[in-house]
Amino acid sequence: MKRQRATQLAEQLLGALHAGRKEWPLCIVTEVSVFGSYARGATEPHDLDIEVEIDRTDERWIRHFTTCLSYGPDPYLIIRRALVGGSRSCQFLFEARDRVDFSLTLLWRAGDTLDVAVDRLHAIEVDTTAGRAPRDAMLPEFEGLDRWMPRPYRERLSAAVAAGTITLHRFELPGRPVADPAAQDHLHRRWAPTSPLFRAGHAVLAHFEERGIDPAQVHLHGRDLAGPDTPYFAGFALRYFPQIPICLSRHHGVEWLDVIHPTRAQPLIALQIRPVRPDLLADTIWP
Repeated sequence: MKRQRATQLAEQLLGALHAGRKEWPLCIVTEVSVFGSYARGATEPHDLDIEVEIDRTDERWIRHFTTCLSYGPDPYLIIRRALVGGSRSCQFLFEARDRVDFSLTLLWRAGDTLDVAVDRLHAIEVDTTAGRAPRDAMLPEFEGLDRWMPRPYRERLSAAVAAGTITLHRFELPGRPVADPAAQDHLHRRWAPTSPLFRAGHAVLAHFEERGIDPAQVHLHGRDLAGPDTPYFAGFALRYFPQIPICLSRHHGVEWLDVIHPTRAQPLIALQIRPVRPDLLADTIWP
């Protein structure tokens, strides 16, 4: 993408934010920043990277967020559409200011005028040498997923791999049906078919079935499918990341699968974590 086109997209986003700033959901947006190659001044950024902070104490947002987690799409999709419609040229991070390991360039903060925001945008200097910024604690398995993996999580996984306490494998989950009726019922009781979590859970259980693993042995995103004997664990969006070493050591887990970014249409990429030295996981390498 040419820089001029990216700048136009940013201007349109700021215009939409200004126009809808008094209406829900844009009224809960508190900050908008730009990052990535555009913020570093690249003449041909791959896309426009935007980070959005919101007022998560808003009661309507709390109800919306809770409903979407169980029954609907990505809760942030409604904000994205209000800002850029269906454009795929903008990549968004939400509520990430305190967990990213790269700089954010502020464009707009609640109370700012549109002119102030546009002036900040135009003040970003062009740098013909700008390229992709390096990431800390990166492994090949994290490539393309790092925007959804906080640096402390990458650091813990990288350290555990380097110490030989776990193995890490990345793969795309299949789009096959789940055969087990009890597993099907479990999915339908927890999530609506339109939810990205339903799709992720379906893909995880289909993967285990393909390997000949009984779904009754799976602990899926915080819940057992059957009894307490569950050596196979799975989670979504690293929601239960702090529990992984305990599950793979004290609870004798065989492996943990995590779908890093559940979506309704894009490929579902999973990281498979298997213990090699479970006795070291919880107490030393991964406190």
